[in-house]
Amino acid sequence: MRRRQEVTDRTCVRAAVDPEKLAWLRGEALRNDHLVALAAFMQAAGNETRLRMLYVLHRAGELCVCDLADIFEISQPAVSRHLKILREKALVEARREAQTIYYRVCRANPFARLLLRLFDELEVDRIRLQLNEKEVGHA
Repeated sequence: MRRRQEVTDRTCVRAAVDPEKLAWLRGEALRNDHLVALAAFMQAAGNETRLRMLYVLHRAGELCVCDLADIFEISQPAVSRHLKILREKALVEARREAQTIYYRVCRANPFARLLLRLFDELEVDRIRLQLNEKEVGHA
């Protein structure tokens, strides 16, 4: 009598394989430089504080370092470090007015535009996430 194999996320049961298709997909995934850039953008925006900064900048239009420090109750040097990372990935841009530099989301960046669409379309304050089987979010 043949025992049925339990299928889990660690097993793969397929009837047939198409090696040419797999080789083509492997090449596509490894040669696509856009994915490298996308990973860099996601890494920069993937930090909770930086993502919140992008959200606040989107809602406000533009803010200075002092405003962001007050909003997030962190030091100005900490805000500046976060903004430096966001600037390096062209997720924010700056404008100087006398001694003050104002930051805003860089709408020329396609990834930043995608984030703005997510902020606008998903009703961020109503999103529910499942993290470690514990519900997080607002009702």
